[in-house]
Amino acid sequence: MSKPLMAELKPLRFNVGSAEEFDNWQDAHGADLSADVKALLAPVFAASPFLLDCAHQEAEWLVTALAEPFDQTIRELLADTDQLGQKFDEDELSRALRQNKRRLALIAALAEIGQATRTSTTTSALALFADRALDAILDFLARDLAEQGKFELSEDKRPSSQLGICIFALGKHGGLELNYSSDIDIVIFFDPDRSPIIEDPRHGRIYEKIVRQLVALMQDRDEHGYVFRTDLRLRPDPGSTPAIISTRAAMTYYESRGQNWERAAWIKARPCAGDLEAGDAFLAELTPFIWRKHLDYATIDDIRAIKRQINVAKNIVGREVYGHNVKLGFGGIREIEFFAQTQQLIAGGREPGLRTRSTGDTLEALASCNWISKTIADELEENYWFLRAVENRVQMLRDEQTHQLGENDQAIAPIASLMNFEDVAAFKSAYQDCLVRVVGHYGELFSDDGDEQLVQKLVFTGSDDDPDTWQALSDMGFRDPSSAITTIKKWHYASYAATRADKARQNLTALVPHLLQSLSNARNADEALNRFDIFLSKLPAGVQLFALLRNNERLRHLLVDFMASAPRMTDAILRRVHIVDGLIDPAFYDEIPTVAALTQKANDFLGEARNYEDLIDRSRIFGQEQIFLTSAGLIAGTVTPEQATEQFSALAQNLMEWLFEGVRKEFEYKHGKVPGAQVALLAFGKLASAEMSATSDLDFILLYDAPKGTEGSEGQRPLETPHYFTRLTQRLVAALSAPTAEGVLYETDMRLRPSGNAGPLATSFAGFDRYQHEQAWTWEHMALSRARVVFADGDLGDRIHTVISDALNAPRDKDQLVKDVWDMRGRIEKDRQAKSTWDLKLAIGGVIDLEFIAQFAQLAYGDQLDVPQAPPARVFERLSETELLPEAVELKEIHAEYSAVLQLMSACLNDPLKVDTWSEGFRELLIRVTHFPSLEALETDLKAKQQRVRQLMEQFVA
Repeated sequence: MSKPLMAELKPLRFNVGSAEEFDNWQDAHGADLSADVKALLAPVFAASPFLLDCAHQEAEWLVTALAEPFDQTIRELLADTDQLGQKFDEDELSRALRQNKRRLALIAALAEIGQATRTSTTTSALALFADRALDAILDFLARDLAEQGKFELSEDKRPSSQLGICIFALGKHGGLELNYSSDIDIVIFFDPDRSPIIEDPRHGRIYEKIVRQLVALMQDRDEHGYVFRTDLRLRPDPGSTPAIISTRAAMTYYESRGQNWERAAWIKARPCAGDLEAGDAFLAELTPFIWRKHLDYATIDDIRAIKRQINVAKNIVGREVYGHNVKLGFGGIREIEFFAQTQQLIAGGREPGLRTRSTGDTLEALASCNWISKTIADELEENYWFLRAVENRVQMLRDEQTHQLGENDQAIAPIASLMNFEDVAAFKSAYQDCLVRVVGHYGELFSDDGDEQLVQKLVFTGSDDDPDTWQALSDMGFRDPSSAITTIKKWHYASYAATRADKARQNLTALVPHLLQSLSNARNADEALNRFDIFLSKLPAGVQLFALLRNNERLRHLLVDFMASAPRMTDAILRRVHIVDGLIDPAFYDEIPTVAALTQKANDFLGEARNYEDLIDRSRIFGQEQIFLTSAGLIAGTVTPEQATEQFSALAQNLMEWLFEGVRKEFEYKHGKVPGAQVALLAFGKLASAEMSATSDLDFILLYDAPKGTEGSEGQRPLETPHYFTRLTQRLVAALSAPTAEGVLYETDMRLRPSGNAGPLATSFAGFDRYQHEQAWTWEHMALSRARVVFADGDLGDRIHTVISDALNAPRDKDQLVKDVWDMRGRIEKDRQAKSTWDLKLAIGGVIDLEFIAQFAQLAYGDQLDVPQAPPARVFERLSETELLPEAVELKEIHAEYSAVLQLMSACLNDPLKVDTWSEGFRELLIRVTHFPSLEALETDLKAKQQRVRQLMEQFVA
């Protein structure tokens, strides 16, 4: 804004009084203002005694400010306030702060009412002014303490930053959304490592005195007014702790006793004054408390409880305009804030993009992450700022910390006037429409009423079956309602570990009606209920899962599907309930994640690891969750088998890279580096060809190259070079496969290293080169034909691929190659016979035959195919294109069908080859995904294709 403020102001549409107050003010102060400015100021002065009083006290300044651009005036006020504590004594500081606050309140109100600025500009200016005022007071107190000889001030740094004190702005102050007559919620800590007075045995009393003086300078009223009412009650355990505690004590409290409402309070927190570096460090350390690794759907119940308590304490009833509480009433500001903050708390640990401070930014972030629609976000943001504007007008009347509208039209008229409506009726209509919209969206998230109606229909108490409940279950499709009632009563009697906690049973009671509806959608409701009962009997704890299921209908339906078709998935939930977190993400249902998106999510989540142990845990949390999520997508039909293959493979490589970097950093901390050495990870098998499934292990070897003459590492505990890289490999294997409190990530297989299990775990590049050219067997070169470097330092990866290329393209006797391939296939058929047609890997004409065809082709015709180290599907394409095997296009199609079946088996079944244990649900899933009319038809097709594969193999490998 570059125009004078008076040129930007718009007149109000109606006046609640006369222009007498304005005329008297103008006459008293000799102010010569235009008719347009009078058209605004006259209604404002008639409606607001507070603003009229401010205008009398600051008449000369106001006339000057109206002639300047508004943003310039705000900048000057903030800059002046920022310097007050470094040049004034206490009385002068107190007076100057109050004067500047009065000036800000006056000019911001006029600019907002006159529509020259948005309400968000006012709220931001007030919050920033609070920051400057706090810093100015700390400047003065630091100077005062230094003058007493308590410590020595440095001239290189601002005084306020030298006390070791950090002030955090919470709530609307933290979000730069401070309402017009708001108090400020601040929390004050001191950092013992940065305190200049920590050695003083009285430092605690000194800090408490500083806080008392600061609060007094902020909020004590005198003839000049006050700055901000200041609330310190959001600090840890305010009833039993001093006004300021150390950052260490605060961290101990939050880690051991912090509650969900405190997490909500810290969402908007930011260091706003004092030692900002100490504040940033504390906030970074507090991040795991605020933003949980796992989704926390039980948070919704806590937020519900907080809202109910507010309603009772404030006697909040009804949605009428008269007497409505703009902040706490139904459809009010707090409901929009809860709507946004609850979803932040639930998902912010997984979605860094949701870690926003302002309500508007949060609504936009929720839409960007697909938690809510763009339409809902836009509508709620518009409603939010409308209500915040009304709240400001209510407080502008008399500078009172009130949020209550008047009880009649006459009392509401000043607000309608300052909101620039044509009349009171128009304001009431717009206000009512806003409340209806907010209540609607809030109700979709906090649907208490619907819960109660469902609960009342079903009764599971007493010794006899309730007739209405029996009939309701029968209507739902349960063939044996009495048995169902008996089962559910058993849950309520805490017969299982998962239902022993009171909170678990409370959540279960609310869940049961919804759960029964989901179970009734299954083909056999009684069987589905029995499966859930078995699942419940094995569940170690139920609070979080019951809360999740209660609040997410789609998750309930998916869980029922898992129980019907995927015992491996239900077992995974039993082991780690939070593995279902990813299913809560709306993106699971709405979009298929790309490899880039998956990688970004991994980078965001793993990048927040605080140390090596945390990285290990986070890798398991993320890896297990994503494997589960992709498997769930297969079952739900949102992910195709081909997409699942891509996602499983990308996930494995990404986690492997993260863990290797973490292992390496930790290892180097203890043992140093081998000067000039390079390291690479060479993948084999499904990892190399990017064909992984939910249960694939990782086949890889570690290669290293150290300059000649290098004896070992240079560190506190040096190791000889071969031993160094062997130990490094062991650490990597442990990082990938060792069981921890968060479970196992991947099984590893390193048998494809030179000399197999008899050779060292880590292989030197020279040894690898020599072995591949002089000692490797045909089967090893076959495995090498799709090997791929997945991590490498410098040019080592290129050099490894050169060795592989040279080894694979070396002249070889084709007849001997054919003999070797068939000898190997014969040994496998003898030692590991297929159990049935469904044993797709080992069956004659199965996956191994397909891989042998591709690997033989690479060794025999690699120069013609020109796709070095390509996966089988690509090799089959080239065999067809080069007409070396025109029928290979069939092999590619067969390979895709085998892969689809194997992906489903891996995702759903614990023992896929026990066909007689397959549930009806899995059988239906299998034929649905493969598009066959029946399982028998699919089996017949697989037999025919296995015969065709063997026929083509005999034709080609000859």
